[in-house]
Amino acid sequence: MSDDMPEVARLLGRQLGLGLIQNEQKNAGVTLRYATVDAVHSDGGVYTADLTVAGGELHAVPMTTDCVNLQPGDRCIVETANRLSIITGVLARPGTWTPSSHTPLMTWYSTWSGVPANEPSSGYVEKQQTISLTQDSLLLCEAVAAISGTGEYGIAFDFKQNGSRKAYVSFTSPQKNGGTLRWTPSKTVGLPAGEYDVTLTSYHWGSVEIIGIDSSGNSKRWIDPYINTEPVPRYAKITAL
Repeated sequence: MSDDMPEVARLLGRQLGLGLIQNEQKNAGVTLRYATVDAVHSDGGVYTADLTVAGGELHAVPMTTDCVNLQPGDRCIVETANRLSIITGVLARPGTWTPSSHTPLMTWYSTWSGVPANEPSSGYVEKQQTISLTQDSLLLCEAVAAISGTGEYGIAFDFKQNGSRKAYVSFTSPQKNGGTLRWTPSKTVGLPAGEYDVTLTSYHWGSVEIIGIDSSGNSKRWIDPYINTEPVPRYAKITAL
């Protein structure tokens, strides 16, 4: 019997090994689960997210490039294989930003027309909003205004973090000598990932009037499907490119 022990041990070891391989193969399938995003991080140049899945928590789960605009509160799809998880999709909901649609991160419009008055020297704050960038982004800042008079009109985008200015984009119209100017400035600015408090401010110097009517010919007020459905004399927006 003792002479057979090495062979018996070898056979038992082989059976154990095959059993482990078969079990591993059974567990090697990919599982799909829904999860809720709790937080998004940039760790060493890799974007990860903390998730709630079936009442439990997963931390620092990596994501594919299709999910780099993931936001806290989003519902996503997590794929797990061989005990490794990755976020592969984001469930669409109203307001979700997707690269294909380039939905603006911030919009503003005004139907008011007339002569600006009692404006402080620091300008008139039109809107304040916090935007969140989950990756280094190139932002397109756009503004439009229908103005007349001989003065100048201005619009500025101010980007701050914890009260510290990180970027500033400003536009000033050329001086006019009568007539209506359909003024449409734009500029791009690059910002790293993070949250930014954005303030949109308007200014005027000298004789300026906001024109709120359509004139003859091709001088029409603007309609932007992402912002408004009725013609407006002024609007502004920020879009991630």
